[in-house]
Amino acid sequence: MNNLSSKQRKLLYFVVIVVLTAPIIYLGAPSAGEGRSTGGKLAQIRIQEELGESTLGQVDPASSTMNLVLLGMRGIASSMLWSQAQTQQENKDWAGLRATTESIIMLQPHFLAVWEYQGWNLAYNVSAEWDDVRDRYYWVKEGLKFFMRGTERNRKYPELVWRVGNVSGAKVGRSDEWRYFRQYFRKDPDAARYNDGPDPAINPNNLDNYLVSKEWFQRANDLEEQPGIEQHLMQKMLFRTYPSRAQFDYADVLHRENRITEESRIAWDEAYEMWTTKFGREIFDSPGGQIILEFTEEDLKMLMERENNKFPLDVKRKWTSSYQDRCQYRYWRTLAAAESLEITRDAHRRINDGKELFWESRYVQSEKDRADGKGPETWGALEHLEDGMRKFEQVLNDFPTLASEDDAIEESLMALVYWREIFKLRKQPIPDDYPLRSMWEKHQDRVPEMELNFRRDIPISNRD
Repeated sequence: MNNLSSKQRKLLYFVVIVVLTAPIIYLGAPSAGEGRSTGGKLAQIRIQEELGESTLGQVDPASSTMNLVLLGMRGIASSMLWSQAQTQQENKDWAGLRATTESIIMLQPHFLAVWEYQGWNLAYNVSAEWDDVRDRYYWVKEGLKFFMRGTERNRKYPELVWRVGNVSGAKVGRSDEWRYFRQYFRKDPDAARYNDGPDPAINPNNLDNYLVSKEWFQRANDLEEQPGIEQHLMQKMLFRTYPSRAQFDYADVLHRENRITEESRIAWDEAYEMWTTKFGREIFDSPGGQIILEFTEEDLKMLMERENNKFPLDVKRKWTSSYQDRCQYRYWRTLAAAESLEITRDAHRRINDGKELFWESRYVQSEKDRADGKGPETWGALEHLEDGMRKFEQVLNDFPTLASEDDAIEESLMALVYWREIFKLRKQPIPDDYPLRSMWEKHQDRVPEMELNFRRDIPISNRD
């Protein structure tokens, strides 16, 4: 080096700098943004392994939050944002809440509680603050989209994938506004924006909300099966039930909406098949060794041999029965078997038709009947209800375990409330003998609730 002239040394330094710049750029170039596989090798690895944050610069640069971030006080900044979001929600500052939520996930993109809390908050709490059902649905969608973003940003959290399925199913299909929400799920109220169809961000294939829910639950199950990935929401066996349960919900809602056709029969058949031959045949670990819920004697022997007879046969049976109880395995199997029968579908259909006929005729009364002090003609509502009640009673006799379940109790009592109301309108005494009488007498404590539901069923056009 000492033999080199000054000019030669400068040239050598320049060449070394150029040579070292190439690997530095290759390894250390920053990412272009969240979710983009750009930048240097290290940036790409950080994105793939979800280890880095390339979005901190998207926090408002003029805010006190950014000042704290630059000073290394990111935890304090996050706490301030959480407090600010709560205040904005209390003050109904929805635009501010949305902006603050965005800043929170910039600072804590891999903190699962951020996604779970804020997604739930938007879908359930914020949506409840609005009076118009269309506005409520808008915020339910915002919660869904928030969870979806969480699944894209955190690909190793089955919990977030499950949350999307849960909101798509339970919130859209079981809330007080479920009739509207289910309709909006396939035909968004913002018809101009979505061309009289669904919001493609949450329902790209225009499916029933429960079928979309089933897809997300299945994705969550598939993700959980990958090596090194776990979910911490619930016991694995219960987590695995959800795709089948979504299919049960889909079949059930077809009955609730009186769409009892070949479509509903196929839906129940598929629910039975998924429950017994897919979920029921999975192998689960228990304190009594491995078990199969839909088992045969050969299955028990196979499992015992695999474990070198570590657990006796009676222990296997005990824990299999215990796990069946935990997920109500026998109940759902029996329900699907019963609902697949034509007599069950006909019972639901006749009861639902009777209810509809009741409201169609509720305020229809001829001048002669009014002069004679008689109630209105019910156009066959009584006959439909009695036939449906008789058939449903036969189903419950054939499947007695269903008679103690809430759904069967509610359907029986609601049919009876309608049926009894017809006699009141006609000013006639209730007969001494009638179908489902034992259900009425056994569940008198539930009658006030059913009568309240009856009043809620009154069509808006018929309300005083």
